Amino acid sequence: MHTVTLADAQQHLAELVRDLGREGELVITEADKPVARLAPPNAQTSLRNLTPTSVGTVLRPYPSSEDDTLGEMLDSQP
Repeated sequence: MHTVTLADAQQHLAELVRDLGREGELVITEADKPVARLAPPNAQTSLRNLTPTSVGTVLRPYPSSEDDTLGEMLDSQP
């Protein structure tokens, strides 16, 4: 995987796109943070190379025994 800054990508976009077949994937950064990724249309990403971007509700803790969510819902109804 090749990384370039947004400014470099703007100046050399045609060359970078032509090199995608050889380089595989291109990550564009701005202020040292990834903002975009370019890949050839036939690129097969291996599941081994994927990194999770969010685990969402997986990390949400279960309600404690002191929580009365159903009671709160019933109390809030008119």
